[in-house]
Amino acid sequence: SIPFCPSRCDYCSFVSQTVTRAAKLVPAYVELLTQELRETGRIAASLGLRLETVYFGGGTPTTLEAPQLAELLDRLRRAFQLAPGTECTVEAGRPDTITVDKLHTLRAHGVDRISVNPQTMSDKVLNVIGRRHTAADIVEALEKVRKVGGMAVNMDLIAGLPADSAGGFEKTLDTVIALDPENITVHTLSLKKGSRITLEGSAIPSDAEVGKMLDLAQDRLRSGGWAPYYLYRQKFMSGGFENVGWAKPGSENIYNVCIMEELCSIIALGGGGSTKLISPAGGRNIRFFAPKYPAEYISGIQKTCSDKQGIIDFYSKESKK
Repeated sequence: SIPFCPSRCDYCSFVSQTVTRAAKLVPAYVELLTQELRETGRIAASLGLRLETVYFGGGTPTTLEAPQLAELLDRLRRAFQLAPGTECTVEAGRPDTITVDKLHTLRAHGVDRISVNPQTMSDKVLNVIGRRHTAADIVEALEKVRKVGGMAVNMDLIAGLPADSAGGFEKTLDTVIALDPENITVHTLSLKKGSRITLEGSAIPSDAEVGKMLDLAQDRLRSGGWAPYYLYRQKFMSGGFENVGWAKPGSENIYNVCIMEELCSIIALGGGGSTKLISPAGGRNIRFFAPKYPAEYISGIQKTCSDKQGIIDFYSKESKK
């Protein structure tokens, strides 16, 4: 978890801080995250656990500078002895954080999947939700990714954003489909309590309008060669709809499948991380959480690392069954 962003989007309720306000926390955060990586890697090695997939989320991980990304990825590979070809995804959701230097750094350290998330390709809607970039910036960022090469691309869209309509969403779909990413994730707006949209009571499209958007997505994506491979719902979603991940054949994201099926353990590192341990025999799982905010994570790093002893305790009990 890299809980920093260039700015906070109006629909967001994730635990993240803008780098303009929290810049002084970033170096210490990265340093202590490498400490947690080392400790967790040691525990995983002692238990014979092997990583199937790695996911950097946030926030926006590419808010970090290239040397910081390189340090984390290098520490990760040393700590867990990753096999060549292990799936590694990085959320680069904001085009205003994507540079060629960072992309070369990610690729050189084994990243093979990246998210470039427009949410919408309407400049009007982008401005309303506080994204601070344009649709053209998304296209430029994707061009950089393709030029560096070697990384499958996911693009997130949100149906139901303020100032959007079914017609506007259709234009977004057509533009993103023409860009031909390997994955397209279609989210339905979730009205989270901590988001600015909810707090300020922003006007949003009706449930019926959101339904039209999702119908358009299904029709356009199926006919374009994408197929749905995972689905999930959240609280307070417009119209009671869902989020659906679409993929070109062979480009399904292992991490998304794992976190939805709840058939394997997911070990979280960083602020706001939620570790979920699954019994190999089935029928039992536990969770434990890291402090949510960067400052809390930094001050509580010793406890966060010692809490990882819970992984050993869990698997020790399971091995006796």
